[in-house]
Amino acid sequence: MELLTIQEVAQMMRVSPITIRRRIKEGDLSAVRVGRRIRVPKNAVDKLPKPIKSKTTRQALIKGRPLTFDDPLWKLVGIARSGGPGDVSENKHKYLAEAYLHYNRKK
Repeated sequence: MELLTIQEVAQMMRVSPITIRRRIKEGDLSAVRVGRRIRVPKNAVDKLPKPIKSKTTRQALIKGRPLTFDDPLWKLVGIARSGGPGDVSENKHKYLAEAYLHYNRKK
C-alpha cells in the first residue's frame, strides 16, 4: 500500500492542502496516522473520480435577503447627510419596527 502526504494529494487533485484536510475530516477521504503525520492511501485517492469542490457556496455564506424597493429599509438609503441630526436619528425606532414587521410578514 502506497501512502501519500497531504501535500502530494493536494498537488495531484490540484487543490490546496486545506481542502484535502477538510475532505479527510468530513470522511470523504480515508487517511491513516503515521507517527504524528497523516498519510493518505493512494487507492483512496484513486477512488475519488469527481473533482474536489467545496460544499460551501458563496451564496450559502451570505445571510439574509437582498434589499428591494418595497423594503422599508430602502427608505434609509441615501438619507444620511452630514448636516447634523436628521430624520434617521430621530425616527430610527420607527424605521426598525417597520422593517421588522415587513421582514416577518415575508417569512
